[in-house]
Amino acid sequence: MKKIVTNIKEKIYWKESEIVTEQYDITWEWNIVRAYPNIKMQKWLGMGGALTEASCYNIFKLPEAKQKDLIQAYYGKDTLDYNLGRVSIGSNDFCLSAYELTRKSDLSDFSIERDKKYIIPIIKEIQKVKNLTFVASPWSPPSFMKDNGNLFEGGKLKKEYYKTYAKYLKNFIQEYHKEGIPITYLTIQNEPNASQKWESCVYSLKEQKKLIKEYILLEMNDLDINILLWDHNKENLFDVVNELFFKHKKITGVAFHDYQGQHNTNMELLHSYYPDLLLFHTEGCCGFSRYDEIEWINEAEIYLINLISDINHGLNGYIDWNIFLDFYGGPNHKDNYCKSPIILNEEEDNFILSPIYYYLGHISKYIKPGDYIIPIDIYRMDLLGVAAVHDKQVVITLINITNVKIDVNIVVYQQKIHDYIAAHSIVTYLIDI
Repeated sequence: MKKIVTNIKEKIYWKESEIVTEQYDITWEWNIVRAYPNIKMQKWLGMGGALTEASCYNIFKLPEAKQKDLIQAYYGKDTLDYNLGRVSIGSNDFCLSAYELTRKSDLSDFSIERDKKYIIPIIKEIQKVKNLTFVASPWSPPSFMKDNGNLFEGGKLKKEYYKTYAKYLKNFIQEYHKEGIPITYLTIQNEPNASQKWESCVYSLKEQKKLIKEYILLEMNDLDINILLWDHNKENLFDVVNELFFKHKKITGVAFHDYQGQHNTNMELLHSYYPDLLLFHTEGCCGFSRYDEIEWINEAEIYLINLISDINHGLNGYIDWNIFLDFYGGPNHKDNYCKSPIILNEEEDNFILSPIYYYLGHISKYIKPGDYIIPIDIYRMDLLGVAAVHDKQVVITLINITNVKIDVNIVVYQQKIHDYIAAHSIVTYLIDI
């Protein structure tokens, strides 16, 4: 039996120790945290982050040895062991500048040459360590296809370009495949309900459904690709999917972001009424602030609280936003800076593992693709947790978000562990069954 602790204030990071269990008396009722290994919920597909141009550009800033170290920190089997990734079809705000993959209506000039400068080389280096499953998302169609004539400030895809746009998306998938980077999942638009100062495009639900049903699925008929619906926030998620969903073998899931709250009821309804649809978190982050390890604990807790909540309400896979930003939260060509779990140090010759990194590791290191999430019952609301079955072990991760230590009795079958969880710390238990 193992116990793994992270307590940033005490400078403790993934510290392992052995722990013993006692025989549990079923009548004991005090401070119980109970997991149920015999009840399997959803299958876990893994975790990852977005390979934006900004992230890949920052990796290239590092000395070669440090580049390899950073890739190991994310994708190594003994570190975060990430297995998912997200790539942008064309530019997004976390690029050095805006760019387009085509400017001609016949797509004769279509090219992913820009991606070959930073993004694709880094992906290929990652693939030497780990094969990733990729989600691809556009932030905007090419400007000539839009009614506002530019990549920014929302706008709409012109109806006369629906067919061309479907071909454009197919071209991207095929060109990445030629580079040895298979795309498994596609969303048709990042945040289709938001007009942003950066790359964006707005679609009604009716327009999204028409584009998918009448154009994209027909164009992608000969490709091994899965469509994830929505790719925006969770408020009204259940109603949105009710409007968007129709049965098709390529429509396999729903993508969402965590920028507007947890909306657990929406998650529960979606998981209950559409049990065969995969639920993917495809983007989330915290706003920029200058790096301070202790101050970033709050953001790390936000990350983990949202992730635990989503897992307990049906989540299958989690993709974070940028994997690696500079000390100032960029680069971002629209000044929309934010945090990342690992950041470039101010001298740009090394990297910093932030609290976010260590907090996410308490899920990604111990709950592996193919594991099953199981129910967990916790006696108080300010102690949060998730549980899974991995091989012949139960994995239980708990986070104490209070300012005092919490007394727990962790129960799995007839085994009990009595322990104390320090204020603002995380503990993962690996319990043999």
